[in-house]
Amino acid sequence: MTISNLEHRSKSSRTRLGALVLGLGLLSGGTLAATNANAEQAAASQRISRGAYLSRIGACEACHTPPKPSTLGGAAGDLANQQLRANPDWTRYLDPNKKFAGGVPFIIRVTSELHGTVVSRNITPDVATGIGSWSVAEIATAIKTGVRKDGTNLFLIPPHTLYSKMADEDAVALASYLKSLPPVNNAITPRSLPFPVGPLPPSEISPLKVAPERGLARGEYLTSAVVGCVECHSSHVSGGKLSEWTGGMPGSPLVGQFRLGPDLPLLQTERGLAAWPYPGYAILFAPNLSELGRGGPESGVPYSSIESAIRDGIGWSLDDNGRPRLLAHTMLWQFYGDMSNRDTHAVVDVLKRLTYRKGYTGPNLVYFGTDWAKAFEFSFGEAPSAADRAAFGK
Repeated sequence: MTISNLEHRSKSSRTRLGALVLGLGLLSGGTLAATNANAEQAAASQRISRGAYLSRIGACEACHTPPKPSTLGGAAGDLANQQLRANPDWTRYLDPNKKFAGGVPFIIRVTSELHGTVVSRNITPDVATGIGSWSVAEIATAIKTGVRKDGTNLFLIPPHTLYSKMADEDAVALASYLKSLPPVNNAITPRSLPFPVGPLPPSEISPLKVAPERGLARGEYLTSAVVGCVECHSSHVSGGKLSEWTGGMPGSPLVGQFRLGPDLPLLQTERGLAAWPYPGYAILFAPNLSELGRGGPESGVPYSSIESAIRDGIGWSLDDNGRPRLLAHTMLWQFYGDMSNRDTHAVVDVLKRLTYRKGYTGPNLVYFGTDWAKAFEFSFGEAPSAADRAAFGK
């Protein structure tokens, strides 16, 4: 074999080897790209699942889903309407065709002569009427800071103020879930308020990047940033401070008090719901959960009973016939029922470690039947004015 033939064969071998190496490189690159794409898809799916869970235990649907049309104008004697409103599972009152599409009115009472209305927004990804044109980052920013993509401020009806304490990863997960929802076209009436809406103070916005996943830290995070137990089970005391976990008290209308009925008002800084389905009118005082803590009269209640109350709406106290009492309508057990065993246990861990402080010991529910004016006067400490009656169609 001549040298030229050897050189030719050598070049041919190198060419084939180069082609093989190139082919393997392209194959490896394609596989890597596919692997990366699959990993990103899996991560996106996990974010959405995490967001769905947070939305559920945060009860977003409770305020952002309007009632069924059939329940809006029923006559007082409409038995079907009354039965629906009396059902402790009040989620049956919501319109299944407009989940997260907004439209729940909250009438704000500033003074006896000044009123406003805030309507929950459409948080489905409908471009025309919802958040379809918003990015995940813009939604996450609004969740934590209360600032819209156009720079204007949301009116943060508590417990939404607690979301400022949410970890960045959870805000992004919740935003990703909202973007994954079916879009619902539902135009929302703009809010009407007699005062400007300011931003949250920067000091109230948590820089937390990652949420704690286990133990007491997890329970403290959930109760202060997602589920919001402390937002409802506290009382307002002098100096603008809260008596945390001690429940609602008469004379403390800013927190811990819930006005049950279809058209009782909120104060601007109040925790509570003004558009709650209920057969008639009542005032609910949130119970003192510090009683479950150290030194409390309910400290002996086992974890399992408290977990059942959270997730099933079944209390641990017994009625005169020895049956467990059902919790009041406002307890969001319909949503907390999906809370994981780990998270429920973590929440109860927080309650069990509270230090007992005495609070209101009277009845949790004060009933007024159909007497709207009497319920109003009990709650606000004065009879309704003509402007009050006009604001609520009375």
